[in-house]
Amino acid sequence: MTTHTISKGFDLRLAGRPEAKLQAAPEPATVALETAEFPGIKPKALVKEGDAVVTGQPLFLDKVDRDVVWCSPATGKVAKLEFGERRFLLRAVIDNAAAKGGKESFADLPKPSGDRTAVVKAIKQAGLWPLLRQRPTGKLVRGDREPVAIFVNGMDSAPLAADPAFAVQGRKADVQAGIEVLQKLTGGKVYLSLRAAGDHQSDLRDLRGVEVHDFKGPHPAGLVGTHISRIRPLKPGEIAYTLRLQDVARLGEWARTGRYPAQTVVALGGSDAPARGHFRLRQGAEVAALNGGKAIGGDVRIIDGNVLHGRAIAADGHTGYFAAAVSVIPEGTGKRDLFGWALPQFGKLSFSRSVMSWLLPKKEYVVDARLNGGHRPIVNIGAWERVLPLDIHPSYLVRAIQANDIDEAVKLGLLEVTEEDVALCTFVDPCKIDVGKIVRQGLDLWEKEG
Repeated sequence: MTTHTISKGFDLRLAGRPEAKLQAAPEPATVALETAEFPGIKPKALVKEGDAVVTGQPLFLDKVDRDVVWCSPATGKVAKLEFGERRFLLRAVIDNAAAKGGKESFADLPKPSGDRTAVVKAIKQAGLWPLLRQRPTGKLVRGDREPVAIFVNGMDSAPLAADPAFAVQGRKADVQAGIEVLQKLTGGKVYLSLRAAGDHQSDLRDLRGVEVHDFKGPHPAGLVGTHISRIRPLKPGEIAYTLRLQDVARLGEWARTGRYPAQTVVALGGSDAPARGHFRLRQGAEVAALNGGKAIGGDVRIIDGNVLHGRAIAADGHTGYFAAAVSVIPEGTGKRDLFGWALPQFGKLSFSRSVMSWLLPKKEYVVDARLNGGHRPIVNIGAWERVLPLDIHPSYLVRAIQANDIDEAVKLGLLEVTEEDVALCTFVDPCKIDVGKIVRQGLDLWEKEG
């Protein structure tokens, strides 16, 4: 077993860490699937408003690859189909019958058997293909190219993140079955990344068919981009699949039972979270289900994901397809700091040593959603390089993308990163530049020109 030590990075020590306790959330009144989570697809609705559906029944497909479907995570009735310009499907909302005491029924789904082509088709028709993401690009896997490796992320170093190993405790059989499905997708290795010295991970270290690698160090030690760079960097023209440990368990649950795995574990944390812990939740559930069915109120920012790389959702909104954590922090509306930067600011979290919080290395901080400054042109002071452990030059990469010089951007490491890999660069940047947005523009342009 190999241990990798990451020295570059920065841990955001935020107040409100989720507790290591698992409880069942109440059944949500509605569940939803949003197509915006899957950029590049062309959805076609397979149901109409008012239709009765069962768990695992396809709701829409991708017209680019018509085998790829998204299934209903609940039994009930189609309450709403929202369309945008040119009848582009935006969202499907399902009334959950289980919330009213109704019985849950499951659609018959194919099981993963046969050769690789048959297994791929089965995963697509079971609505689980979107769990797999492709590197480069970090988006839905396209085409039939075989990956050189599959990377399973069993750790997460992001602030207030869920513990992937804790989320799958007691599900070793599902995880093992999921690994066996992944082995049919590649002739290469399946790699599992775990946190070094994690005592509660013993069940995961003796899984068959995986090569385990331990990582330790500050964030982004827990990102799959960091893992790929240390374990098996991709050569030009190669692709790899990536997915999270809990998604492997969902694949295994489907492979063993033939049913759509509609339940997932979501961590709720943050200084303004009404409760802090891990909740067993129905996929796409209303956020209110994490608060006993009551909306999370107050002047707060509710984030589906972590504070570095998540999306803001409304108090009456729904968790996403990939939801593993929900963070609740103060919005900070109308709040201003007296004298601002002119004070030592022992109570403010910052990467810069001009803010004296570095003298309190164990303190947990309450942060809000304010920008704390204005946008400025790039000032190359090396802040990005000090928190990015990848062997690339992020400042020059961003400049190449902004100049639309994609050939130069590829040489500078564009295909090694996605938005989440550079999210920490955005946090430490004094110029308030959204580095992830620029990287995504570069990847989209590379795809278009390719």
